[in-house]
Amino acid sequence: MTHQVTATSNFDFNATGVDEILQNVAFILSTFVISCPFYRDLGLRFDTLPPFQLVKRRNTARLLESLQRFVPRAIVIDVDYVGDAYVGKLEPVVKVIVNE
Repeated sequence: MTHQVTATSNFDFNATGVDEILQNVAFILSTFVISCPFYRDLGLRFDTLPPFQLVKRRNTARLLESLQRFVPRAIVIDVDYVGDAYVGKLEPVVKVIVNE
């Protein structure tokens, strides 16, 4: 089953199974790289500026690396972005299959 995951700020600390894995993916999507004290390379990097397409490609590669390293049970199917280049908002939307 394919799940669509976006960044979130609401976390359930008692999540188990599929919900736990999806929550871990959402945590990585909502975390900037330097903001996590234990793993400095966890999360997304938004240290580059336009062109917008180049930023999307770089962040997709970094996001895939983070997810493969920290949430190996989530298999990434697709990464898309919602947002507006003129406003400077770029939010990843990831489709994953959970491998339990």
